Amino acid sequence: MINIGLISLGCSKNTVDSEAILALFKKENFKIVNKLEDCDCIIVNTCGFILDAKKEAIETILEVLNYKRAKIVVCGCLVERYLEELKKEIPEVSLWISFKDYPRFASLVSSLFNIENSTDFDIFNRVLSTKPYTAFLKISEGCSNFCGFCAIPYIRGRFHSFDFDSLINEAKELALKGVKELVIVSQDTGRYGSDFKDKNINLLTLLKDLVKIEGIEFIRLLYLYPDEVDDELIDFINNSPKMTHYFDIPIQHISNKVLKLMNRRDTKESITNLFNRIKEKVEDPIFRTTIIVGYPGENKEDLDELKEFINEYHFNHLGVFTYSKEEGTYGAKLPNQINEEEKIRRKGEIMQEQASISYLGNKKLIGKTFKAIITDVLKNDEYYVRCGYNAPDEIDGNIILKTNNKHHEGDIINIEITHAFVYDLFAKEV
Repeated sequence: MINIGLISLGCSKNTVDSEAILALFKKENFKIVNKLEDCDCIIVNTCGFILDAKKEAIETILEVLNYKRAKIVVCGCLVERYLEELKKEIPEVSLWISFKDYPRFASLVSSLFNIENSTDFDIFNRVLSTKPYTAFLKISEGCSNFCGFCAIPYIRGRFHSFDFDSLINEAKELALKGVKELVIVSQDTGRYGSDFKDKNINLLTLLKDLVKIEGIEFIRLLYLYPDEVDDELIDFINNSPKMTHYFDIPIQHISNKVLKLMNRRDTKESITNLFNRIKEKVEDPIFRTTIIVGYPGENKEDLDELKEFINEYHFNHLGVFTYSKEEGTYGAKLPNQINEEEKIRRKGEIMQEQASISYLGNKKLIGKTFKAIITDVLKNDEYYVRCGYNAPDEIDGNIILKTNNKHHEGDIINIEITHAFVYDLFAKEV
């Protein structure tokens, strides 16, 4: 029996890939284990999006090489970008697998142990690594936007949507397995269906079928480009009981000058118009965004404009990244590159602004009620819960529920927010 373990780095989209990799070894001769010291084979699914992710990937590879009994297999975005360099620098790795070899993934790994395994890699056949009541649904691959800071199109290729019927069938199967919370992910979620011949298929038509699935209680969208969020989608989110009023819309910046340098399709005017429309149409919307500071050419006026914007629009959750110069991207070729120390200083300025904004925003939620799901049992009378306020990717804050009622993970309840802190909330059951 060959014990297989897997470490998944990076985003939730990579998590889905990792789950499909694990499914390749759900057969005789193999056993999926959680403890690395028990592994005969350790698979590391890497991220290579920005510098910090690359560092984490390299550190993880070097760490698992200390498990001498295990053969080490490395795959994912870092391998796709730097395969030949990695082979030279870390020859101790038993096997490197690039995306073009994913169809032979099972065969390549099995051959390390002289075992035959011809199982095909299938993104719709997964071993869930999330809690049994929640799952990610990856609806497309790749990206065609070519933002100036982003290497994803060069790593993952051009955007392509996954088959509509296959996605619906997968969601139905997940519901039968007990999944109540479905999280829609993609590099470009709002573009779903744009590459199909049938122009009647899009994100909205997908959602309309997903909300009909019995057992699914929550549907959340992640990674929406601002220009792809139209009024029809906003209205559907507001009017469908299963859709969380959670808008994860990465804007990256607000200065028109910087947005243009980033090769974004949005403008300050279109972004502010979008958030105003959502506030007008949706009851108690939750906003999450990401921004990048220190992009080439960004100056004090641009940073001040960004601070003014976030102070006006009060994002519930805001992530700040310092610009990472990625080879091959448009941004890497621009003049007026900014040094790392200054980037970190600018990030600190934004995060300081956001701390007070987050606290004020959380205080406004006191007295609001939400349908929620129990995600963890802390004590006899304390639980972690999740609702429309926070996504299951460990980025948003926690909600701590105090109740005398006994619950289990996955239970659906109603809560009322009672206390607010900078990033966390307290609630009671109602």
